[in-house]
Amino acid sequence: MMQPILETLAIHLVRSASKELGETRIILPNRRAGLFLQRHLTKHITQTGWAPHIYAISDFIDESSRLELVDPIELFFTLYDIYHDSVDRPDSLDEFYLWGEMMLRDFDELDKYLVDAEMLFSNIIDLKALEEPMAGLEPEQLEFIRQFWTGFHSGDPTSEKEQFLKSWVLLPVLYSRLRSVLSDRGEGYQGMQYREIVDRAEMGEMDYSWKGRTIIAGFNALNQCEKRIFSGMQKHGAEFYWDHDHQYTDRAGKEAGRFLRDNMEQFPAAAVLEEFRGLDEEKEFRIFELPTDVLQAKMVHRILESKEPETLRECTDTALVLCDEELLLPVMMSLPEGAGEINVTMGYPMKNRPVYSFIDTLLRMQHNIRKTSDGKVLFYHKDVMALLLHPYFRKMQDASSEDLTRVIRHNNLVMVDREMFSGELEMAIFRPVEDAVGLLEYLKTLFNHILETLAGKEELMQSALDRESIFQLLTHLNRLETLVLVRPSITAAILERLLRKLLGGLRIPFEGEPLSGLQLMGILETRLLDFRHVILLSMNEEVMPAAHSAHSNIPYSLRLAFRMPAREDMDAIYAYYFYRLLQRAERVDLLFNSGSEGMRTGEMSRYLYQLIYSRKLEVTRPGLEVQAREVLPLVVPHSPEADRKLERYLADGEEGRYLSPSAVNTYIDCSLKFYLRYIAGIGEPDEISEEIDAAGFGTVVHDTLKELYSEIAARNGKQVTRDELSGLIDSVKPEEVLRRIFIKYHFKGRKSAVLEGRNIIIFRVMLRYLEKIVRTDLTIAPFELVSAENDYRRNLQIEVNQNKLKIRMGGKIDRIDRLNGLLRVIDYKTGHTSQRFSTLESLFEGNYGSRNGAAMQTLFYAWLVGEDYAGEEVMPGLYAMKGLFEDQFDPALNMTSLKKEGRIDSFSGLEDQFLQLLREVVQQLFDPAVPFVQRENDKKCSYCDFASLCQRKTIE
Repeated sequence: MMQPILETLAIHLVRSASKELGETRIILPNRRAGLFLQRHLTKHITQTGWAPHIYAISDFIDESSRLELVDPIELFFTLYDIYHDSVDRPDSLDEFYLWGEMMLRDFDELDKYLVDAEMLFSNIIDLKALEEPMAGLEPEQLEFIRQFWTGFHSGDPTSEKEQFLKSWVLLPVLYSRLRSVLSDRGEGYQGMQYREIVDRAEMGEMDYSWKGRTIIAGFNALNQCEKRIFSGMQKHGAEFYWDHDHQYTDRAGKEAGRFLRDNMEQFPAAAVLEEFRGLDEEKEFRIFELPTDVLQAKMVHRILESKEPETLRECTDTALVLCDEELLLPVMMSLPEGAGEINVTMGYPMKNRPVYSFIDTLLRMQHNIRKTSDGKVLFYHKDVMALLLHPYFRKMQDASSEDLTRVIRHNNLVMVDREMFSGELEMAIFRPVEDAVGLLEYLKTLFNHILETLAGKEELMQSALDRESIFQLLTHLNRLETLVLVRPSITAAILERLLRKLLGGLRIPFEGEPLSGLQLMGILETRLLDFRHVILLSMNEEVMPAAHSAHSNIPYSLRLAFRMPAREDMDAIYAYYFYRLLQRAERVDLLFNSGSEGMRTGEMSRYLYQLIYSRKLEVTRPGLEVQAREVLPLVVPHSPEADRKLERYLADGEEGRYLSPSAVNTYIDCSLKFYLRYIAGIGEPDEISEEIDAAGFGTVVHDTLKELYSEIAARNGKQVTRDELSGLIDSVKPEEVLRRIFIKYHFKGRKSAVLEGRNIIIFRVMLRYLEKIVRTDLTIAPFELVSAENDYRRNLQIEVNQNKLKIRMGGKIDRIDRLNGLLRVIDYKTGHTSQRFSTLESLFEGNYGSRNGAAMQTLFYAWLVGEDYAGEEVMPGLYAMKGLFEDQFDPALNMTSLKKEGRIDSFSGLEDQFLQLLREVVQQLFDPAVPFVQRENDKKCSYCDFASLCQRKTIE
């Protein structure tokens, strides 16, 4: 590896004036470069002495300016106050946030680039004004201004143009007032500090002299203030050193050297530190194309793992550069175990920490609180569950959260009453907050409590990262509290939205030793640093260089006119970062994501194309060991335990259980599903349902019909008469009974429950279905109601391995009536159901895609009642919702293979064949030699509760 530029500079300083180092000040682009320079100086200084004064440029400006750097949050609030007083109808604080942040960036650039704000924000309607001198602007600058305003004023006026002009007129007012307010307080943002120094220098009040040497090293793109400041220091003997390569500074067309060419001419280097021809040296380049970001991270693992163990443990000379900082977490998760120390220069996003998810849930809970007319406070169940299941709450409260979640699920509490909470922590969390100050106190109290509770629980705090996250959060909350106290117009709702925006962009700094271990950094942190091995990730166009610079209120043409940073400048800056990083490296691995997803095109960076063409490189597509894992069918053999549970269905079984048609249908469709549900006892997940589900829909309608019809039959000697049905249609009783049973079923009978949202729509659909059944029955009344929602049982004789078994079969039949002497078994179906089927065999073929399970169930019921109503003809029928609304509805089943259109008037003609098919299925179920297996994958699997267990796709 070539000698790092900072080490070369350190050697030069030691050799040229080692005794004067204590009186030397060194100004560098960033603090990290200063740390590395200190290390190199320590290595080469042979005698004890004072260290030089090393400044990052931001620290030098802060020390030199008479203005104190204002806190960013306070700066934003100050700008908002000025804006609020400057317009008739101001936006709320949170609505102003993004625009305000954009304004502050623009104002900062205006000052750093010494732009005449009054001239910039002029609305030049009369283009002749451009013919007069404008503060010394050059013809090229005037042309850019002319282009913008000529285009703007051409065409018809639009609302967008009007809105732009309103904001354009407002911006100079806000800029001027903000500067005035801050100046009066002795404060300023960084751009103001820069300009204040330049203004003092022009008035002869700035003393650039220094008792010893002044060294300015490693800069690239200088703003106008920096150029003025450095010019003043140059006159007092400042020495300049530049880090560059002749390959891009000697050629005018190379964008990487665009700024350095001007800088080196204006501020010539004090000495030649090296030849600066590192890019001409032989280097090992590898370009890897990976289809996903995750595979980029995995490739890093492979690259680092190829190092020798000793080298891997102490790889200070290796830099992992993330052009896309969102890759930080997957890369950290993919580092090999032997990587030793890791120094992360970029902050960890607060939004990815449990702290943020906890505060986000707290804010959402406060937003969704409801208060009833009688003063009760209700919390939305999703917010409550998210808090109860959050790792912080579970760690602090131990088992109580599980008890609460169980109660909420069991009672299907869509809105949770505050009276449910009794513990100290619960009462502190689940309480309403009235105003912004109260919200801040609420959050501070909770997070201070979390810090105290979790102080000794390192397994959750993850090596102090969570503690640091909470400290950062509390710091911001304290700052906000000071600012909110004097602004009563800020409501809790506004503060809630503002907090999300503030914390969403916050990054938590990592603690570590910056001079040792693997260096994991962003591209901006690489300035002036050199590494033997460089690994750059996300070398994609639109990432490196970045696709867009920060949003601005100042149009592109006007930025060019006033020499403010534009897209081309950012491209040149990124080009310099990239090529400077390669200058002294021996090995360079460049990874890019070739996948096109969302806004990303998967195109490699222009810098990769340049390397491919200049160095004749090839792109490597790493061979990934992808094996198609064979998904074996799940097979569960009969076990003694399974057979014991099946014995519960025997006629002499003590538990009295019966095998229902639903269970038989489940077994026919998928014997594995039968095993999981009826033998293993795995039910549907216990979840809170905000709206009644399909099963609940049917239950509520069935129970309502049972109550209405049973009352009519009781009054009329088991008869359901036309007069009674007509009276039902004209009364509100069906709606009253339906509402009562709906609340009893879905809300567990809570008297305070009310129907709202989609439940109102579902309720209306139920009522219409109910009314249609009554109107349908009105056309055939009178009829005798034999039973409604009653259980029936009957034994089925089977033979398994020469053993005769009696199986108890049974089910709850929705309705049995007698019409014109014919016994009818009626099953209500609220789902999509057909009354037609081809053959009886088709009802028992599990892999038959359109098997009619409802018809099988109704025929099962017809056989089931045969013992209780021996000698009677039984007609099986379906009251299917879809069929009820068709003309000339007929509930009878229809087997298309029969003659006379297949209408089944009586079950007796089908009983023997049906019984034989049913017996075969049940014998198969009880046969120990027949295992429980999953069905072939088809649409039915998509709706199954066990699809994920079977590794089948589900439909949400």
